[in-house]
Amino acid sequence: MERVLGYTHLKSEAPYEIEENKPGPSWPHEGNITFKNYTARYRPELDPSLKDVNLHIKGGDNIGICGRTGAGKSTVTLALFRILEASAGQIFIDGVDIATIGLSDLRHAVSIIPQDSQLFEGSIRGNIDPVGEHKDVDIWAALEKSYLKEFVQSQSGGLDAPVSEGGSNLSSGQRQLFCFARALLRNTKILILDEVGRLL
Repeated sequence: MERVLGYTHLKSEAPYEIEENKPGPSWPHEGNITFKNYTARYRPELDPSLKDVNLHIKGGDNIGICGRTGAGKSTVTLALFRILEASAGQIFIDGVDIATIGLSDLRHAVSIIPQDSQLFEGSIRGNIDPVGEHKDVDIWAALEKSYLKEFVQSQSGGLDAPVSEGGSNLSSGQRQLFCFARALLRNTKILILDEVGRLL
């Protein structure tokens, strides 16, 4: 109960949608990312985790961020999804200041393959396409690119085959590949791989 009450006092996230600032339907069309004098901290009383960062990434480039533990690698990811809001500065994606748009529009524009694979109890289809936006042919194409098509075809029920809680009926490699297929299905211009070495 104490934990539940604690959550009621947390500050809410930014608006999910801002109708007057919705980017165009083709945004982002290139995937250019620009950090401009960007600073972020986890709590107001803490030192910045990122301080006065200036960075430009061209669409289509493959960028690796390396550094010791605590250097701010994961903070960059949190900043792009606005899980962590800026203390100062801005982030632009194809010229759009991401702080001015709704979280839904932003988070639909960026995909991530997380460090720890996230699967949910349900079906393979529900884990690859959680909101039911895509046709079966597109799901199969994503599975084929992820080297999972033959495995799914071998399962009773195919796309409707069951997935246990946390994906416990799959190997760790398969769980990671399912997360990869989920990201490929979304076909976004920006794809983040957290701890990419685990995929190699």
